[in-house]
Amino acid sequence: MLIFDFKKAKIYQIPFLSFAVLFFLFSCKPHLLEPETVPELSGLETLLIFPFKDMAAVYGQNVDVRCPLCGNMFMTGEVSVEAEDMMTDYLTSLMQERTDFKILTPEQAKGIISGLPPENKKGPSEVEIIVAAGRAFDADVVMVSHIYRFTERIGTSYAVDSPASVAFDIHLVRVSDGRILWVGRFDETQRPLTENLFKIGAFFKRKWRWITAGEMAASALDDVLTIFLKQ
Repeated sequence: MLIFDFKKAKIYQIPFLSFAVLFFLFSCKPHLLEPETVPELSGLETLLIFPFKDMAAVYGQNVDVRCPLCGNMFMTGEVSVEAEDMMTDYLTSLMQERTDFKILTPEQAKGIISGLPPENKKGPSEVEIIVAAGRAFDADVVMVSHIYRFTERIGTSYAVDSPASVAFDIHLVRVSDGRILWVGRFDETQRPLTENLFKIGAFFKRKWRWITAGEMAASALDDVLTIFLKQ
């Protein structure tokens, strides 16, 4: 069996260790929030998906950032180079599999993203540009998402020097009036179970492992869209 030395971040092999030790190895501290309201999607048929936007590239790392659409606060961090494409592709595939929307792909929206104004600069607001993009593509709604952290673990499945950390949000914007119909968000840095015994469900879901940022993000996107589709 295995025991984890939290101070030295090492694994030692010792015999006859009880299951109780493994039970307290580690867990996570997710912040996946239920939406306050369920979106009304009747009559909405065509969805334009924007690529995820790296907010750390805009504001820098380790700073508190307010989402330009919903106002929620996040701490930025390192965002790996593959994060935007990976999360955009997975989000698109989930929406294609789980909804009846006609999907307009993020590739079609990339040119629009370059037209978004820099923060604190005068010009059309982000919502105005999103609405204009939706109208240009004859979409009913636009899905707009931001990444604040996508930091890979340093270590292995059973011993880490630094755990994975992911934060993102997703917005559904109605083109007809610019109203935000729904917001999904996720903010987590994986923690040992001993720091939060109430997260035992996530502990078992992750099979007693320190997961990668990619695993964390994919699972979170699944969960966020499951909430979104509870209609």
